[in-house]
Amino acid sequence: MTNFTECSPIEAGFSEVYDARIAPRLSELEQERQTVLAVAKRHAGIALAAGAVLGLLFLFFGSGSDGLVGALVGFGIPLAFGAVAALLLWKRQAAKWSGSAAETVMPVVCDFLGDLTHDREALKGFPLERMQKLGVIRRFSRAEISDRLEGTYRDVPFEIVEAKLINDKRKKSTNADNDHSNNSPTTQFKGLLIRVGVPDPIPARILIARDYGPGNKLMSMFGGVGRDLPRIETGHDAFEKLFEVHSDNPDAARQVLTPRFLDNFVRIAEAESGRRGAKGVEAGFHDESFFMALEREGDFLALGKLTTPADEIEEELHGVFDDIATARRIIDRLHGDHPET
Repeated sequence: MTNFTECSPIEAGFSEVYDARIAPRLSELEQERQTVLAVAKRHAGIALAAGAVLGLLFLFFGSGSDGLVGALVGFGIPLAFGAVAALLLWKRQAAKWSGSAAETVMPVVCDFLGDLTHDREALKGFPLERMQKLGVIRRFSRAEISDRLEGTYRDVPFEIVEAKLINDKRKKSTNADNDHSNNSPTTQFKGLLIRVGVPDPIPARILIARDYGPGNKLMSMFGGVGRDLPRIETGHDAFEKLFEVHSDNPDAARQVLTPRFLDNFVRIAEAESGRRGAKGVEAGFHDESFFMALEREGDFLALGKLTTPADEIEEELHGVFDDIATARRIIDRLHGDHPET
């Protein structure tokens, strides 16, 4: 009897593949997980112990001029640093184990689905600069991308990555009595970036931006790339309540953004952006590509929790198939279909 229960259409037929190619590797994977877990516990324990020792040294040999409160603070600061170090060391080992699980499982999943490849480190990158120039994503100074999927579905090429875009630029304080720079990094975007091929190159830049209402003019004035282009009225009430279109070629934009496409795009925004709703989606066309930025909180293609035995990987596999189905559903909806899953 198989240890994998097929729960969605995309998983149909995978139980036999699971039994043949993944189940025989679970014992080996579990041994590796136990080894990595032991290292993670040891490293975290050492970091916590070091923080506690430093705190005790300060407590007993530090200056007592600040009294009990000062002593407790002096003990707590090294302990807090030790806890942070322990967390970072734990995360490093957790990522190592997750990578091992992905190296074993993802090639099997990709082979099963066909014409699909997975690159955990996203070594081939992603056209972030094109998306930024188009206005689908905001300006950023640092990007963290991972779990790149590339393939073809319904004869349409696509690629998708998990991304975190960060702005490290300093911001001047607006407080005259506190004249300093704010060095705190700002997360501009966290979620999925998707590129879908289009049959014929689009002779225009077309930005589909979220509608901020009265704030649209401010977005255009302060760094809203793409919003400086002329705004195009689509005449589609449901779409216009959520988004606005900007393009350097109004005629081409109207030919591309047909009522059918706008219907489908609204369905995509409502179905795929989770609790953020349409506020979590922006998109655009440029040349041979349709780009989409889809905000989301959960990890993409999450595999291999360090504290979960390897033989309980089935639940994570369901999540992997659901994530891959996201790209397929978007392509289905762009074609006008309305998939159930």
